[in-house]
Amino acid sequence: MDTERLLNSVGKEIFINYFYDFKNCSDKNSLAQILLNENPKATKLGGQITRISCATRIINDKNALEQALEMIINSKRLSVLVITKARDIRLKEIGR
Repeated sequence: MDTERLLNSVGKEIFINYFYDFKNCSDKNSLAQILLNENPKATKLGGQITRISCATRIINDKNALEQALEMIINSKRLSVLVITKARDIRLKEIGR
């Protein structure tokens, strides 16, 4: 699994801001509609379904999740708020 490619398909900020929505998703279509409505750059429902699938693959693989969170935490382009959320998620999900 290429974690970086999957993470880029989701978007780092989206991955963090919707992490628990992705993790607890029981209805991809409903979540896809929410993502489409809340993200001005999103244009197609199918793209959001892909985004959800990629995020779920990362979340379900503990190694990939740890890699993704490290990439986000070490990013120079993300806001302090997103990086702080990523650290909180890492602490809760990975334990460090």
